[in-house]
Amino acid sequence: MAGFTVRALVLHLSRDAVESEAALETLVYKLLEAKDTVESSLNVRVDSLRVTAPPPVDPISLMDTVENVKPEGVLVSIGNLESSRKSLDYEVKEAVSRGFYVGILLEEHSWSHARRLSKLVHEIAEESPDNAVRLGVNTLGSPIYTPYYPLSYSPGDGNSVTVALTYPNYLKEAYQKGGLENLKKAVEEAAVVALKALNIATSTVKAEPGGVDLSVSPWMEESSLGLAETIAGVRMPKPGFALGVSLVNEALETVASKIGAVGFNQLQLPVAEDSKLKARVSEGDTTARDLARLAGACLAGLDLAVVPADLEGVAGLILEVAAYSKSKRKPLGVRIIPLEGVEPGDKIQLARFGETPVIPI
Repeated sequence: MAGFTVRALVLHLSRDAVESEAALETLVYKLLEAKDTVESSLNVRVDSLRVTAPPPVDPISLMDTVENVKPEGVLVSIGNLESSRKSLDYEVKEAVSRGFYVGILLEEHSWSHARRLSKLVHEIAEESPDNAVRLGVNTLGSPIYTPYYPLSYSPGDGNSVTVALTYPNYLKEAYQKGGLENLKKAVEEAAVVALKALNIATSTVKAEPGGVDLSVSPWMEESSLGLAETIAGVRMPKPGFALGVSLVNEALETVASKIGAVGFNQLQLPVAEDSKLKARVSEGDTTARDLARLAGACLAGLDLAVVPADLEGVAGLILEVAAYSKSKRKPLGVRIIPLEGVEPGDKIQLARFGETPVIPI
């Protein structure tokens, strides 16, 4: 299928599945089989396979079990942990250092909780910026069923599959040819393919169809920013840019309501994943707070941003996004990499994302 790819096939595990290595291994290898079947049946590339565990009673034991059966290249999340958890720091550091993703639920919108998480993120980033990439904060504090990492969640009552797409340029071309109505039509066409992929995957894995998240997420030259700027008619961060974000989201939400989509179904602007956004940040006109404020109009206005170390500043950014999360009554994520000894405009090498510019808070 020319024009876009399946960003991820995600297997959300039941509690029973993570208690048996044999059962878990069977499911994971069925997911690998599902990837091959989707690609051959639909002529569409599947970019990643992911496995999300239910809320763990014992995260360390869960990681030990998964490591015994996980094939190389399959991403795994241990799910969501509460910000008040006594063993949070140890468990999160252990998870990200071992290559697992994890989401933290911000249970209380307070400076004390935000400062604790800021300190934890700083310590992880100091050890390894790439480890910090695997940690996200869910600022609403309630989990969301989505294929998107690191906030992905599994309820645990059964095995299920979700699907995400990569299609910013496909939507941009549709808009340029026929405006907003053609944009909606392109979202609908992509949704049809995603639903077919979902049906094939669930049949192969023998799991329940969880749903599709229609969020527009970038991958380098597949630029979410490029789509939003084209529709807005102005470059970020000029006044009026948020309108472009809002119009994309309206199109997504219209289609999402028709197909019973799951997750966020909104535009995403992760700095490290979007080549055009990296360029905007490098120009020096955009701050982390500018992106945080965009959380009022998109999924996660602050995602994969490298900033100079600042305990109070990062805590404030978490609370800034939390304020929008409360007003929207939707989960919003913060994924940030604070580093000592860097200045805005410096370039940091991240393993999966290449050179990423440092942005001022």
